[in-house]
Amino acid sequence: SYFFKDLSHNKLSSIKTGILDHLHSLQEVKLNNNELEIIPDLGPVSANITLLSLTSNKIANILSEHLKPFQRLETLDLSNNNISELKISSFPSLQLKYLYINSNRITSMEPGTFDNLSTTLQVLKLNRNKISAIPQKMFKLSHLQHLELNRNKIRKIDGLTFQGLPALKSLKLQRNGVTRLMDGAFWGLTNMEVLQLDHNNLTEVTKGWLYGLLMLQQLHLSQNAISRISPDAWEFCQKLSELDLTFNQLARLDDSSFVGLSVLVGLYIGNNKVNYIADCAFKGLSSLQILDLKNNEISWAIEDMNGAFSGLDKLRKLILQGNRIRSITKKAFSGLDALEHLDLSNNAIMSVQGNAFSQMKKLKEL
Repeated sequence: SYFFKDLSHNKLSSIKTGILDHLHSLQEVKLNNNELEIIPDLGPVSANITLLSLTSNKIANILSEHLKPFQRLETLDLSNNNISELKISSFPSLQLKYLYINSNRITSMEPGTFDNLSTTLQVLKLNRNKISAIPQKMFKLSHLQHLELNRNKIRKIDGLTFQGLPALKSLKLQRNGVTRLMDGAFWGLTNMEVLQLDHNNLTEVTKGWLYGLLMLQQLHLSQNAISRISPDAWEFCQKLSELDLTFNQLARLDDSSFVGLSVLVGLYIGNNKVNYIADCAFKGLSSLQILDLKNNEISWAIEDMNGAFSGLDKLRKLILQGNRIRSITKKAFSGLDALEHLDLSNNAIMSVQGNAFSQMKKLKEL
């Protein structure tokens, strides 16, 4: 008897009644790459199925009555279909844990759509759709841990948008063209650890939109248009351990730019326009191990400044490649006693003062 039945790539537009009735121990059914227009009726075996995969079909609607027979369903994959809206009538009460509706045509979602799944749903993926707005109280899912909304058209996120997701661990919002995050945009996500906002159009980091992210550990802001970090931006993000600001428009790193990030381990600011680093810009980053400043314009900062890296006594890796650095003074790297890897490649270094590298006893790579 079958535990698993794969009927993918069969050009099926419907499933004959009774065709699976003899498969009493059937638990997983894959009907990917067929011509199905509705979620099929699989007969009595539906009651035991835990995984149903219907990717790459022609399903346009999710109807509650079609899903009702699947009382033990834990994983439902409807990716790559023709679904354009999610409604309150879409989902009956199910024990669903994993729901994937990537690569559809979803433009609208009715508040309450997922309410019947609220006690069990752990992962919800809605990547590559046409969602332009998230209604208030859209996600009341007390057990949801991972929510993915990459490659939609969400330009603005209002305050309290994600209220109702107390267990969320990660949120992905890459490639949405987000220009504005309103104050309290992520409020309520008190257990969230990873926030991915890469490839959007954000221009600044402020404490207003970071409000409430008390447990955030990783913040990914690569490929935005960020030119400003407001002075008290990190007030609510004291647990941050990794901050990716690569490929943005930052020109200055001020004394206040990274205040409060005492447990930050990795700071990535490569491929910006940094030409000014304040003397105390990195002060207080007492846990920092990796600092990546590649492809900026900080030549003079290394040449003239007096120990901007002082205080980084745990730093193991410093990347300064591609910065037009011409000379290195003996105080340039003072304080970097733990440094193991220093990358000065792709610079135009002409002179190095004696003892410039002398206090870095652990240096392995230069």
